[in-house]
Formats: sequence, structure tokens, C-alpha cells
Amino acid sequence: MMTMDFRQQGFTLIEMLVVVALLAMIMIGLLNLLDTSSRISVVETSLADTQENVRFAAYHIMRTARMMGSSVMPFAANVSGVDRWMAGELTSNATGGTATTPFGSVAAVEGSDVLTMRGFFEIAPFFCDRTDMGSGVITVRESHAGQVINENFNLVDVAGLEGRGVLFMGRLDQGEYAVGQIDSKSTMSGTAPDRTLTIDFMAGSAQWSNLNPAGVSVTPVPFDVYRVGVLESYTYYVDPDFTLQRMRANSSAGGASSEPVAVNIGNLQVALGVDTNDDNQVDNWMAAPTAGAVVGATVIGARITVLGRTSRSVTDWIEPPETFAVEDLDITKVDRSAKWRTIGVAAALRNYLF
Repeated sequence: MMTMDFRQQGFTLIEMLVVVALLAMIMIGLLNLLDTSSRISVVETSLADTQENVRFAAYHIMRTARMMGSSVMPFAANVSGVDRWMAGELTSNATGGTATTPFGSVAAVEGSDVLTMRGFFEIAPFFCDRTDMGSGVITVRESHAGQVINENFNLVDVAGLEGRGVLFMGRLDQGEYAVGQIDSKSTMSGTAPDRTLTIDFMAGSAQWSNLNPAGVSVTPVPFDVYRVGVLESYTYYVDPDFTLQRMRANSSAGGASSEPVAVNIGNLQVALGVDTNDDNQVDNWMAAPTAGAVVGATVIGARITVLGRTSRSVTDWIEPPETFAVEDLDITKVDRSAKWRTIGVAAALRNYLF
């Protein structure tokens, strides 16, 4: 009689080890793939953020630059035999990790430009009567003969005026202007629409008095004043943490304070468009100008290039040199192990008062 063997047949130890090894290899491969995908995702997300920051930074600077030239103040001038930056100032390629600004030295990325812009107003200049100019003060009236002549009084923060510049304008066709500094005693009185703003400008500092033409002082102003404006002064630079900073003149220690504009910014490059023959066309782009090179010409444009970088280096990556094909940029000063994005914009420096 024939019998059947119903004993179960299991896996041997060797078979089990082979299966475990195969599963381990598959899991390691999947984990490596997941890790690579995760790292790529992180880099691409960082790069997308950098692209947005670069775009924002470029148009932020351009918006400010377009306001320059809103007064008769020249970009640079010869004052008492000395060539000085006036409405603007460009320091090309900071060295030694520091940059000199009108408000002192700041820590800056090596090889990045520093751009200072003045000669513009965030509050439209006020119309005033030439008889309202006193010794160290000027009175600005909201209304005259029952008509509102200055509609911008609601934009005035009297407490925030201290330390900022004040620009007095006379006959613009004769280039009459003078610059002073606003004191803490400025006040606003009355009720709308008959308010009165009294600007006290007895305070003073080199950053403002140096902007005056030769022989011009604000005590007293040597011409009839018809308009007066609160003068802004901004300095843009890239700090060692790769943050684009904007330094604004005010009453803080040192005469200015910095505020961040955009992160992951690795470099800033600016060139000035100069008209040398008064045909309102750019005859020369100056990437590293001196004040003396600008005197006698008219700066009518600025070419602004912002270079952003990922916050971290990328493994096995070297950014192509073509990314840094910007005039006057020293490629040896940049960290090419990060991924970079670049955007360039051009701003026309207009004169809104004419």
C-alpha cells in the first residue's frame, strides 16, 4: 500500500539570508533614490526662492532709482574745487569685507557695489511762500486764501522727520537749491485743511551739508525759496549674510539705520549711463566711475544687476562663468559652489519737476 508524506517543506536558512539580502539591497536603493530626490527638491525650492528674491531686489532698487533727479541737485559736482558725489554715489566692488557709505563703514560682500541715492522725495515737495522762510525754520501752510495748496499733509509723520534732509528750491532754471538737516523741533499745528507745518532745520551733519553747491549755506538760504521737500537718502549694499540691505538716513545713531530688503543676494553691480553732449542719450556706461568722471556730464540712467545665490553650496556643482558675465564683476570673489540666478534692469533717472 502506497503512503503519502504530508510534512511541510520550509525555507532553508540560506534561502532566508538570500531573501533578506535582496530586500535590503532594494530598500537601500529606494532610500538612496528618495534621499537624492529630496535633496534635488530642496535645491530647486531654494533656487526658486532665490529667483523671486533677485527679481524683488532688482525692481526695489530700480523703483528708488527712478525717483532720482526729482530736484535740481546734480549727480556729482565740483564744490569749492573738490569733486563730490551729490544726488548719487557709486562705490564699485567693495574690498576687504567693508564698504564706505555716507554714514560710515559697513560690512559688505567682497566685490559687490554700494549704491547711494538721494535727490528724491517720498512725500511730494511742498509749495511755500518765500516770506515764510525764517532763521532756521520754514513754515509750510496746507491752504492759502481758502484753497488747499499742499494736499500731502496727511502723509507727514512729524516725529519721523528728525535727522532727514530738507531741500530748499528757488528758481529751478538757475539751479538754485540748498540742503539742510531737519531738527527734532519740527511741529504741525491746526486742523485740516488749515494746518501749518513748521520745519526746524538747525541741526546739521556732513552727510547733508556736503550736498550744497559752492558758497551756499542754509543759514540763511541765499535765494527766495518757492518749494521745500523732505529729502531721502538710501544706500543699498549686500552684507556678509547675503542679505540686500537698505540704509535710510534718519535720527538714529550714525545718522542712518539698515533694514533688510531681500535674502540670498550674493552680489550687486551697477553702471551709470552718462550723457556727455546733452542729447538725452546714454553716451557711456560707467561701471566704476569717480565723482570727477561724472562732473560736467548728466547721469540719465542706471543699469542694475542683482545676483542671487542659494543659501547653501550644492554638492558637485560649479556655477558656469557665463552667469557672472557682468561688467566689472570679479568672478574670483564669488562662491561658485552655490547655484546662482541673475537679473538686470535699467532705470531712467527722470526729473519730475520740469
